[in-house]
Amino acid sequence: MPTVSFADKPVRAGRYSFYHKLFVLYLLNLADWLCTEALLATGKFFEANPIMRPVLSGFLPTLLLKGLLPLGLSLLCALLHRLSRVDDSRFSSALLNTGIVVYSLVNLWHIVNFLLLFFAF
Repeated sequence: MPTVSFADKPVRAGRYSFYHKLFVLYLLNLADWLCTEALLATGKFFEANPIMRPVLSGFLPTLLLKGLLPLGLSLLCALLHRLSRVDDSRFSSALLNTGIVVYSLVNLWHIVNFLLLFFAF
């Protein structure tokens, strides 16, 4: 049985793989959901996204839409990427990077709202 070492695998300096980016995007989605729920629970904030307003009224629809659906889509994307046997494309990398930046900005906005909530006089 041949042994495989880490030296046998190519190392990409400074680059994250498709799977890493997909995982980070999913984690940012979960962070957005949790922060939104926490801010809404204070009663001082409202959901700005008109599509999500009716969904956030119940736990099960929110879990399906913000938790399980993105997880399923992420797993499907990972599987299709694996089956396609192509290297990371510029297009997929640009899409994932854009999603990561957008969700990072949304989560940054949540942090600003938490600061306003806790430090407003």
